[in-house]
Amino acid sequence: MSNIIRTSVNRLALLTLCVAAAACAHGTSSGARASRAIFTAETSRPDSVVVRVVNNVARPVTVYRVGKGTRAPLGKVGASADGRFALRAADVAGARMMLAATPVGDKTTVESAPFRVERGQVAVFVIAPELGGSQVFVNWPKH
Repeated sequence: MSNIIRTSVNRLALLTLCVAAAACAHGTSSGARASRAIFTAETSRPDSVVVRVVNNVARPVTVYRVGKGTRAPLGKVGASADGRFALRAADVAGARMMLAATPVGDKTTVESAPFRVERGQVAVFVIAPELGGSQVFVNWPKH
């Protein structure tokens, strides 16, 4: 391979890496901002756990709670909309669970990382447009 082609390939690889890093950094900060805003606005009760979903997909999504080998539907969240689901604390507190979302009419599903919640907590599931950059945040609400 000539030096000119090798240099062009190296520059292209570096540019691709920089663009990917910038996209990841942007997605993380917008997800963190969205979760902070929701945490400050959300009120919860000690007998429940609130799951907030921020759907950044251009189609509605069906949201599921995944745990102990089961997948239970929580409900649908509209395209580019937010949703709120209150779960009984007795059903989820202290248990390891994940959240999953499937765009309507699609076979692709995104799952969150496993996490635990306690009574009165709020979990925010931010679904990225490309699904792969989706994140879950858990925080204690202010009373």
